[in-house]
Amino acid sequence: MRSFLSLKIARRLCSGRCIPEQGVFPWLRFLLALLLSVGGLMLLWRDIPPVLLTWETASEVGTAGFNVYRAAAPDGDFVQVNPTLIPAVGDELVGASYRFADDNVMPGRRYQYRIEEVEWDGTINTYPETVTVRAGLPRVWTKIEGGVLILLALFVLWRSFKR
Repeated sequence: MRSFLSLKIARRLCSGRCIPEQGVFPWLRFLLALLLSVGGLMLLWRDIPPVLLTWETASEVGTAGFNVYRAAAPDGDFVQVNPTLIPAVGDELVGASYRFADDNVMPGRRYQYRIEEVEWDGTINTYPETVTVRAGLPRVWTKIEGGVLILLALFVLWRSFKR
């Protein structure tokens, strides 16, 4: 009796627009698959390093470039992580924005970073300000995660239309 009642309710809800056995189109599953696929494509297309440092300068009078230093522990020694000097691109009136990606870190660990300015005459200005970051996943893992999200979206779509 219950299955007859639910079939009758389904016919009234559909009112001739859908087949009662299939039910109403699974919009929520389609929306979930769309969100999963967009998230997966963003992870595949974007280059997300484990640690990305950014800084800006107001002016660069006599600046040749910058070095980035990292310490593994709060009281640890700072070690230079860039192999060559990061060249200065700003001028005396207008500074510039800089980015440095550090791939040589352990996921989940906390690191401290600081910047050192090297001038043309050999003077070195080490800035005392440090920033503490927690390293994310390596680039390979973010690509794998993006692929898994896309496969999951395809599976959700396949299950939605399989009926």
